[in-house]
Amino acid sequence: MSQKRPAGNSFGSLLAKSAKEAKRTAEDRPSSSATNSGNATNTNNPFLSRPTQPEEAIKLFLIQSRSTARRKGGTAAGPTNFEIEARLGTILSPYGQHDMRALSSGPKLVPIKGMNRVVHAFVCNVSGDSTATGAASTNFEGGITRSNYLKWTNSGLSEVSPLSLAFSCRGPSANRNESESAALRSQLNEVETVETVFAYPDKTRVAFPHHSSTSSSAAASMNGPQNSHLGRGHKERKEKVSTIDIALPAAPYDLRLTLATETPMKDDSVTTIQHLANGWNKKRIKRRRSYSRTDKSFAWRIDVTEVTSMDNIAGGASQQKQQQNESV
Repeated sequence: MSQKRPAGNSFGSLLAKSAKEAKRTAEDRPSSSATNSGNATNTNNPFLSRPTQPEEAIKLFLIQSRSTARRKGGTAAGPTNFEIEARLGTILSPYGQHDMRALSSGPKLVPIKGMNRVVHAFVCNVSGDSTATGAASTNFEGGITRSNYLKWTNSGLSEVSPLSLAFSCRGPSANRNESESAALRSQLNEVETVETVFAYPDKTRVAFPHHSSTSSSAAASMNGPQNSHLGRGHKERKEKVSTIDIALPAAPYDLRLTLATETPMKDDSVTTIQHLANGWNKKRIKRRRSYSRTDKSFAWRIDVTEVTSMDNIAGGASQQKQQQNESV
């Protein structure tokens, strides 16, 4: 009979094992004392203390998330929906200028047991990790640059792009005289949606989907849609369960993985925006294109979302616009 792993094992202990594995398998480079002092990365940076293999860290997070979801199950009101979200962005350092990246660009040479080893990923923060007590906290700023947003998604399903390569799409079939666009459309689904979301301090939110006739109008959607364009709102509570921030200094962006619950409220229907309760603190208009494999062979969906955010504060509303590339 197989022995089950105790449910109480923390994700931090699993990551500790991952860090040890990274230290064993990272590329070893013999170094003299002069090399150690001249080329090794400054290890005074606390965010260099937990090297990891990114694939291993992601796998461990998924395993732990599955165990958490099985333990929590549902409530008396019904089953609880769990969402795992992977977001690209920048992990910011709490030291110095707060808009600085936690780790400077490029792979790091970390001295381990008298050897300099090349490391490409570091665990910077794990929510609820008891082993991280006293460690510096980080701030994750989600979003990508406009140039990368266009580079990765502008071609859509018309030609091979980083987006289609992420799904391992095959090329056109010469036997069927198939075009590149036809080959991609036979393998990928593309869905475009627009919604307005109002968030409240108690972690509840109300989402109003835009009618399909307005989804294709980016200008109307992003500059403030008319109330008549919004469908029936749905109310739910979204709460974060666990989060891990992985710094990828050799890549343009860092990675945040989040496990969250989405629980529909009993009074989940808000007929129109006129019936929306006061007290919301943030409004987001999300214009999203979602991609998935038609054959369901890829478990993840990739969302490319353009977000306009507005904070509802006593002194007035502040607004900002950002692009986000999310895997959900």
